[in-house]
Amino acid sequence: MAELTLKICVVGPCKTGKTLLCRALAEQTILQGEYHPTAAIRIQEFSRALGVDRTKVQLWDCSGSMQYQPYWSVLAKELDGIVMVIDPQHPEQEKELETFYMNFAQPNSLTIKQCLVLAIQVVKEGSYGLVGWNGLQGKLSKLNQAYISLNPASPQGGLQDAYGALDKLLAGCLQHKKDTMERQVMDEEQAQEGDAA
Repeated sequence: MAELTLKICVVGPCKTGKTLLCRALAEQTILQGEYHPTAAIRIQEFSRALGVDRTKVQLWDCSGSMQYQPYWSVLAKELDGIVMVIDPQHPEQEKELETFYMNFAQPNSLTIKQCLVLAIQVVKEGSYGLVGWNGLQGKLSKLNQAYISLNPASPQGGLQDAYGALDKLLAGCLQHKKDTMERQVMDEEQAQEGDAA
């Protein structure tokens, strides 16, 4: 089978580490210094081996700014999965994640296996991440969740935790995509058989 492409939107409030995560996963240069908000969207691509399958992953790093909300339906079109990012020091952001979930996951009928919540602790040199995170407590608490600590100067340490959580998400997205493609082929075959009869 040809390499399939998965479209994964990475969403969440501003300044939660979405771009840092996407750039690190795609092995892109991490920009140091001042915060530069994402203007609408950035797309990072990389390939990932999932079992016997080689999969191309497109991470759609969506701005957390509400000024881009009118464009969310376009960004969410034909979405295979979603990563919702939260700053674990700001549990009040969970309400914002619910808004992202309703605008990205629900219109695409994403299953639990196609959704991931990542609490990203962005740490600077000489500081330490949180001891732990209690996870989401509200409506999204049943979604898969993980905590990672990323240092922009050397993100490799936190990336192993990120890959562990991301691989589970990608496997769920890939299986759903394969199942959907198989159903479409079967439906087409049945329709052709019906036309021939």
